Formats: sequence, C-alpha cells, structure tokens
Amino acid sequence: GTGKTTLCRAFLENLDNNTKAAYIFNPNLNSIQLLKAINDEFGISSDADNTKDLIDTLNSFLIAKKAQGKNVILVIDEAQNLTTEVLEQLRLLSNLETVRDKLLQIILVGQPELGEKLGSHELRQLGQRITLRCQLVPLSYKEVRGYIQHRINVASRKPGIQFNRTAYRAICQYSRGIPRLINIICDRALLTAFVLDQQIITGKIAISSIRELSGKGDIKRYSWKGKKIILFFSLLCTVILMVIVLRPKFLDVNAIFSSSENKSVDTSLPKHLSQSEHLEIPPPPNSAPDSKPVKLPVKPPTKTPVNVPTAKEPETVMEPIRDLGDLLKKLNKFYSRHAALKVAMDLWGTESEISRDLEGISDDQAFFQLASEQNGLLIRRIEGSFNAVKKLNLPAILAFYPHRDLTPVYLTLSGIDYRQITLRGGKQDISIELDPNDLESYWSGVAYIPWKNFLSLTGTIPLDSLNDSLITLKMLLRDIGFNKIEISPFYDERTRQAIKEIQRKYGIYVDGVVGSTTKIALYNEKNLEGVPHITKSSN
Repeated sequence: GTGKTTLCRAFLENLDNNTKAAYIFNPNLNSIQLLKAINDEFGISSDADNTKDLIDTLNSFLIAKKAQGKNVILVIDEAQNLTTEVLEQLRLLSNLETVRDKLLQIILVGQPELGEKLGSHELRQLGQRITLRCQLVPLSYKEVRGYIQHRINVASRKPGIQFNRTAYRAICQYSRGIPRLINIICDRALLTAFVLDQQIITGKIAISSIRELSGKGDIKRYSWKGKKIILFFSLLCTVILMVIVLRPKFLDVNAIFSSSENKSVDTSLPKHLSQSEHLEIPPPPNSAPDSKPVKLPVKPPTKTPVNVPTAKEPETVMEPIRDLGDLLKKLNKFYSRHAALKVAMDLWGTESEISRDLEGISDDQAFFQLASEQNGLLIRRIEGSFNAVKKLNLPAILAFYPHRDLTPVYLTLSGIDYRQITLRGGKQDISIELDPNDLESYWSGVAYIPWKNFLSLTGTIPLDSLNDSLITLKMLLRDIGFNKIEISPFYDERTRQAIKEIQRKYGIYVDGVVGSTTKIALYNEKNLEGVPHITKSSN
C-alpha cells in the first residue's frame, strides 16, 4: 500500500528514448519461462526451448543496443516470489557484459521476504552484486496533508473543497501514512460531505467515515495496538536496485482517489499538535481482535537526529525498574537498538561486536539483520501476540512506542517466570520485571528474534531448497521423534504432516512448508546445547 508498483510504472513511463526497458509483473515462472518472457518484452525471438539459445538471442540484442548507445533495463515486480533457481538465472544474466560495460541493468522490486532470500548463504553471490537498496516508507503528517491537497486539486473542477486540520489529523492517525488507506478514507469522506452538501470535510465527517470503514457503529476510543500492523507497512516495500546508472526524473502521479500510492521519507507529526489534543477514532483494519481500546493523546514527536550518534557498549550495571513507561521515556532509538541486540547476542554466548559502520543505518530491520550476520546469527521478524513470541522461547528484541511516538525504542525480552517478564537494554544494562498485561500497553506487537541455523537448512523447504537440506530436515525429524520418516530426496506427505504438527504446536501458520519460523521451532524440539531460552521449560 505504499506505492511500489505505481512507482515502477511511473518510472518506466518517464524513461527517455535512450533506454529500453522490460517489465515483468508476474514472476511465478521457471527459468525458461522467465527468459522467454524477457525476450518477449524486448520484442525479440522467444521460440527456443532451451536456456542457451534464449540467452544467445538476448545477448545479441543487448550488444546491438549497446552499440547504439542505449541502456537496457529489466524490472521485475513482486520479486519475492522468485525461486532460488530463477534468482540464480538472473545472476547469470548480470554476467552479460563487454570488456567495459554491463549490458543489462536489473531492478528487483518486492517485499521483505526478497531481502531474506538475497541474504541467504545460497544466494550470497547474487546478494553481493546488489549496489543499491531503497525502501518506501509511510507519509509524514505534512506529506499526508500535501498529498490530499494535491489529489483534490487534480480531481476538482472548481475550488472550494477543503479538509480542515482536525480531519487531516484523524486521517493521518488512522492511516499511519499509508497512501492506500488515505485514498479509501478520503473517498468515503468526500461521499459523506456530498450527501451532507458540505464543501468542508471536518474532523467529524472524517471520523464518521473511519467508523464506517472499520465496521463499528459506536467507537469512543482509539486502540493504539492497531498500529502494530500499519506502522510497519514501510517494511513491505523493500525495493532492491542492481547496477543502476540512470538519473531518475521527478515522477508525478496525477490520479483521483482510487488506487494511487506515493512515497516519503519522514514519519514525524507536526509541532502544532499539542499534548492536550485527543482524537477519538477507531483502530485501523487488521487490528488485533482482542485489543483493549485506549484514548490516544496526540503529542509532539521525538525527532530523529540527523547526525546519528555512535552507540556505546552498554554497561553491565543492573538497575531494577518497575515503571515501563518511565523507562521507555529515557530510551533513544539508536542507543536502545544497539544495546538490545548486544544483550540478545550475549545471551547466545557470542563474542558480539557491532560494527560502527552500521550505526548510521536508519532502517531498524536492516540494522538488526546486518549486525546479527556479522556475529553468526540470523534475525526473524514476527508480528503477533505476546504468546507467539513466548512459544518460540528465544530472547526477542521488542519494539516499543513510548508516549504514542512514531519512533520506536527497543528492549530485549530475556526471561519469563510465571506472570513476570524480564526486559533488558538501554544505555546501561538495565532490567525491569512486569506483568505481561502491562507490556501490551506499550509493545507494538513486533519482535526481532535472533537465531542460529545450526544445520544450514537453506531456502524454504520444499519450495526452493536443495536436496541436501531436505535430507537433513528428514534426519532432524526422525531425531525428534518422527521415526517413520523415510530418508529420501522427496518431500512426501508424511514429512509434510510432521511439519504441520510442529507448526500447530508453536502457533505457526499451518502450511507444511519450512520457513525461518518453522526452523526455529524444529531446533527448539531438538533441545540443542547453547540455545538460550526465555522460560525455564524448553517449550
């Protein structure tokens, strides 16, 4: 909902005559089918049924375009759906070059799963060739206001239609800066204003529209927990660009409130929102069904510093604290994420060292992933209930939003003892014990879990994994009690049912496919030495 596909199409429409582009929007293809689709997009022969002939035809086309002084670009949307085999084929296509220049520039556009694939050991050669990575993030309050005004100006035949400040605030609070949600709310608000014969869309109209969209008739308070889905839509649109040398033009999308999407880089709220102001609006879609509504005070944001300070190593002083809200107020994003990851890695017993080069990375997931990989760990990001984190039973870095701020801070969940949980982190190594119900008031529902892939199970089994990983998986299943599993390079029904049983036990989506979360559960079942657990019992 942040606009990656819209941006792709606008980018392609604004290329000059010196650029030839192919756009693949349905990447659920095998290697041969992908090569045929690429050749079709470039308008060259795709009759051959083997890789060599298709690549030879493509190579001749690329050489001819290079001789004409033209750039050739391949854009693949929804690239997270590409299999390992197809991604490896793309790596081979990136080898098409002359003595001086690359012949083909490749842009992969996708969701965070794409980053996980490219970060795997199996695709390390492809990952190393990526020269630029970009992300789309939600709009700030100022950008939401400008975006709405722009769309109104484009759609209106005469001046007069306006949104007042209260309406802007309600829309920004509900949508969390996601253009798709902004479009839906504004469309409903404009319809309501038309029925009421009003030219001004007030806060009352906006909130009424939000109530209708949320499917609730009498909502008095706003459930802040609903943000745990919306705030991280920015991570849905990871755009990975390879070997790009073009100069991008200013792209302007002039469409009406139907499906247009946009981008931004700042998520802060405006200064004029006072501490005393409140918005009584319903939670966004996909809020947790059991979330308890609370009144949301709109407060000035904590600005992210331009010059990011280098995080210092946390001291080892343990300082018991009882008030989580008071603790969160004192934390800084960059210090807290460094300290939280350091605590988690120490619990794993690694000789942890976080490179200073990583401190300036603004994207927290990228920071956790890169810093963990430097220390022999992987990171699994999950969203859900606290019970889901508890079942995985590993130290987890939890994202908190103090005082409804849009800038997260982090603490590491290091222990659970009956109704008490222990959090650690901060500029000093501090701890707090509290009831899980108190945690829910501040926790965003997002957790980053460091883990080790002890048996090097690569890819997603059986979708894009090697036979070695499948055989290793079957041996692991037999070792943890599934004695009837047959050791063979085939993902049979008995294996699938065993995986489903594990997934049901850990509250993981039951599909019989082995991804990162299921691997964590499998290693938990193995009861390996050196694995830190947050509860006294292993499960």
